[in-house]
Amino acid sequence: MKPAQTRALYAGSFDPITRGHLDIVQKALTTFDIVHVAVGTHPDKRGLFGVDERLHLIGESIMDLDPAGSRIRSLPEQVEVGAFAGESVIKYARRIGATHVVRGLRQFSDFDDEFRYHGVFGRLEPSIPMIHIICRETFLHVSSSTARELAGLKEDVSWLVTPSVEQALAEKFSG
Repeated sequence: MKPAQTRALYAGSFDPITRGHLDIVQKALTTFDIVHVAVGTHPDKRGLFGVDERLHLIGESIMDLDPAGSRIRSLPEQVEVGAFAGESVIKYARRIGATHVVRGLRQFSDFDDEFRYHGVFGRLEPSIPMIHIICRETFLHVSSSTARELAGLKEDVSWLVTPSVEQALAEKFSG
């Protein structure tokens, strides 16, 4: 039976968020009542952007997508942004009341990893289905690492990220 309100968790490192990630968010918004985009951090990994910066860039990037170009800069009601550390995606999903977990797929190599992840997640929390969304073909080769690498080389990254992220990358690599 379908829950009264659906809340999908879309978790990742988002270092930084890309147009591919945003495509997944937009598609998830057509299916779920609420999409909770969460930055997950690993204690042994250090990103280019801190967690607070990533959260800010996620919000800014989602607002950058507003087709009306609204002057009122606020997240849509159906989008939540959060972060977690020191707990699994499964525990975080339970904690926020997620009814589903969304995962993005770009390439065949993603499928192999996600297939394993799907099996483990399904065993640990069968009541929260994992839904896989394939991004548009335009974004099949878009990744955070590509955006960081190209920005570090002072190449155009506007096709990979929104203006907010492009500016933040430029600031990180200036000098």
